[in-house]
Amino acid sequence: MVPMTRRGVRSGRGRAVRRGLATLCALAALALAGCSAGPNAASVSAAELRGGSLAGQLDLSGRQFTVGSKEFTEQQVLGKITLYALRAAGAEVKDQTGLNGSAIVRKALESGEVDLYWEYAGTGWTQYLGHDRPVPGEMAQLRATAGEDARKNGIRWLGPARFGDQYAIARAADAPGPAGEVDRLGQLRELQEEHPDELTLCGASEFLDRELTPLQETYGLDIPTPQVYQNAFALNFVNVAKGSPCRFAEVFTTDSRLESLDLKVLEDDRNHFTTERAALTVREETLRENPQLKELAGELGDKLTEDTVIDLLDMVDRQGQTADEAALHFLRTNGFIGS
Repeated sequence: MVPMTRRGVRSGRGRAVRRGLATLCALAALALAGCSAGPNAASVSAAELRGGSLAGQLDLSGRQFTVGSKEFTEQQVLGKITLYALRAAGAEVKDQTGLNGSAIVRKALESGEVDLYWEYAGTGWTQYLGHDRPVPGEMAQLRATAGEDARKNGIRWLGPARFGDQYAIARAADAPGPAGEVDRLGQLRELQEEHPDELTLCGASEFLDRELTPLQETYGLDIPTPQVYQNAFALNFVNVAKGSPCRFAEVFTTDSRLESLDLKVLEDDRNHFTTERAALTVREETLRENPQLKELAGELGDKLTEDTVIDLLDMVDRQGQTADEAALHFLRTNGFIGS
């Protein structure tokens, strides 16, 4: 996946108006998070989930599962899709989506507190299997991660989805001054040497803890601590769009706010970040007891394309709908549940 192919700089006509409105939308969505009157897992009846292909193909009646996810939007949407899909197949499901960080949700999976959640192959390879260098190639990385995780830890990777996520660094497309001339990550070193105050970075805690040091090593950077701002992931987009407190920010390449807030993803000219294919992770014993989970993951994963995920995230992050609403929309439009 090449992030810039779908997200080039827009025409300047009307840009200021669109960015202003989009920023307000993003802020409004943040303010509304958690207080929407939309559906939630408890309010959607079993009858509403029947009538689609999942109820006809799979029978998980009497089975019980706990579905987990990390805290950011993409993960919550994937978790909710899985939760409602399992219910449509007749299972009883406990909602543990929105756990704070990769390490926590992975430990929950290993301990049995969570039965399944969507994970990314690169995260599995480096964070859980302890490798320093990724495997070249999106599917090669997934196969390597899945094989080793099954052998060493009894964790199976199902699906997979047809999209891959990736960290990236972005700036406002119309950022003023020297920062606005940076198009490649390799240019950040020159920016730091000539205009050190311009190299300010926003990032969420997991990115800063796990990725900042390797990124700086790859590109020969040494960003002073006072110029690195830790904040909630959603604020990265708003803060970098307005250029305060940071000119650059951590983003995900599947996030719809790259377009709605008119952000430019910097070219990763040394291929530091890797595309991470998503797959549904589950313990071996859970899969052995419930072999239909493999078919379920395959059905869902086949419809989870990059464009689809971007549209689902846009529903939540820009339009202010809930992760539940986005998940139900995905399941209905693909015929998995009744309309």
